[in-house]
Amino acid sequence: MTLFYGYHSLMRKYDFFRLFQLATLTLAGIIPLLTGCEQNNPSAMDQTKIQIPAVAGAETSVVSHAELQTPAVAAPESSVDRGPAQTQFTIGNQSYLFDISDHTMEELEALLHRAEEITQVESEKFDQLDIVMILHGPDIDWFREQNYENNKKLVDLAAKLDAFDIIDLKVCETTMAKRGVNPEELPAFIEPVPYAPDEMARLQQEGYINL
Repeated sequence: MTLFYGYHSLMRKYDFFRLFQLATLTLAGIIPLLTGCEQNNPSAMDQTKIQIPAVAGAETSVVSHAELQTPAVAAPESSVDRGPAQTQFTIGNQSYLFDISDHTMEELEALLHRAEEITQVESEKFDQLDIVMILHGPDIDWFREQNYENNKKLVDLAAKLDAFDIIDLKVCETTMAKRGVNPEELPAFIEPVPYAPDEMARLQQEGYINL
């Protein structure tokens, strides 16, 4: 019995040792796995690295969207605010260049009326007055035959002043071609020039003053 008892006691010790050894091996295997998930797992690290730029990117996209919205609001204000039209012109006894494309129809009419006024009242003081007007944009349509009934007063006044050599109205042929305007659509008193910028540069070199 002692042997038998001794055998069971030895077996119990052996079993306890095996359990201890198994537990030790199990812990030894689990610990690297646990530490590996936190430190050595590339996929976990990659996910962490990917998430950080993703959040930063979202913030950046929001800021960029807000910045893009600002010009969209400001653009209409700047395009609408052109300032008041110039309805009074100071004219002396000299030569002037009037780029019609840079002015409104209201401004053109105001200048024509001013030129008519001073030449009727004090024509002797303006014997050297010469106003060259150049059409080279959408303003050409103001003088087209199809729009004559709507702009009759403007066209007739320009024709009258041109006949008295108070103004000299010219039109750019290059612009006419781009806009599909035939010479027959414009009044005969309007003189065509090949290219408006070249004509304006020539007049400025001759001493013409911009109005």
